[in-house]
Amino acid sequence: MGEINEENVPFLGLDEFLEEITDVHENILSYNENLEKIEDIQTKLLKGIGWGQEARKNLANDFDNVIKHNKAIEKTVRSKIKSGYAHNFSSETEEKIRQEKLKSMTTLMMESVMRYKNMDIHFKDKSKRKLVNAIKITGVKLSEEEIEDRIEKDDIDSFITASIIQETEEAKQQLGEVKDRHEELKKLEEDIMELAELYNEMFELVQSQGVTINIIEEKIDQTATNIHETVGVLERAKDLYDQALTKKKLLAMMGAALLLI
Repeated sequence: MGEINEENVPFLGLDEFLEEITDVHENILSYNENLEKIEDIQTKLLKGIGWGQEARKNLANDFDNVIKHNKAIEKTVRSKIKSGYAHNFSSETEEKIRQEKLKSMTTLMMESVMRYKNMDIHFKDKSKRKLVNAIKITGVKLSEEEIEDRIEKDDIDSFITASIIQETEEAKQQLGEVKDRHEELKKLEEDIMELAELYNEMFELVQSQGVTINIIEEKIDQTATNIHETVGVLERAKDLYDQALTKKKLLAMMGAALLLI
């Protein structure tokens, strides 16, 4: 994994701002690449205990590392985008460029976050089903609805240990499977909440920017109109000046002719 540069350098001009935008775009591309890895690992984790707890543990560690990397990217992109929104250019043209670039990057990040959130929700649902099945294998005398209710309430230890009576390797493996999946679910719920918050934050930035862009466009249009009107006035003044100059020349010629008579 490449390291994430979280340093936030204030923008000095349009070129520096565009460099920051390029960095944001590269971070989002890395974020999406990680989503592919996460999706692949989620698929493997859902396969269950058939390939051993040790292999599952190693895969879970890889999973955590990719997630941590994406969290770092989220922090960096959020910081840079928010800093971009807090910055203003004096030139209306440059300001419009700033707003459009920020909107583009924010929307791109929102799409990635939404994809990640949907992936996690899908993984959570399948993991929950796997957890219910793993608990049922232990011999617990509860209905699926009752098991799901305890999972939602984070109350599974009270009946898991009591249900696994035989101290066999298989029983230990079953217990490990149940605990691992339960921990995965709790992490997923936290991740989904964080992703929802990030999405809402990005959405609010885009919404607030829409008003600003309209104002900028109106100012640019008004400036163009004013320039057009000013050019028209100057052209009219030039015509009047030329007419006056021609008239003055004509009078001078007439005066000279009278002197010759």
